[in-house]
Amino acid sequence: MLKHVFIPTLVILSTSMQGCGQKQEMVDSPTSPSVPEESSPFDPMSLQLETRDLVEGRKIWIDTCADCHLEGLGGAPVIANKKDWKERINKGMETLYSHALEGFWGDVGEMPSKGGNEALTDKQVKLAVDFVIHASK
Repeated sequence: MLKHVFIPTLVILSTSMQGCGQKQEMVDSPTSPSVPEESSPFDPMSLQLETRDLVEGRKIWIDTCADCHLEGLGGAPVIANKKDWKERINKGMETLYSHALEGFWGDVGEMPSKGGNEALTDKQVKLAVDFVIHASK
């Protein structure tokens, strides 16, 4: 009788463990970042980041940039919204860095220099831009 209880239990446990392993691989895989759909709210903590620079850029973005770029305040392009970022990304990284560092008046709104946080170094601003682009491609 013990065999009849043990075998089905073993089958159930092995089946449920397979699902957990697959889910874990999807969460931890740096090659498949979890970038949200345009219509879903962006969670900066959900992205799988490959480098320390992107992790640092995310922290800077959260501390300085998220207020505007999370919901599009003042016409800011929303992070992870491919439509908002496609044209901007096509202008090239140097233009994006320049606009973030020096400020920019667009057709819709204003980007203050260094996101309004003049205490940031140029390198920190560029790391935040790199994170936004990574999340928005």
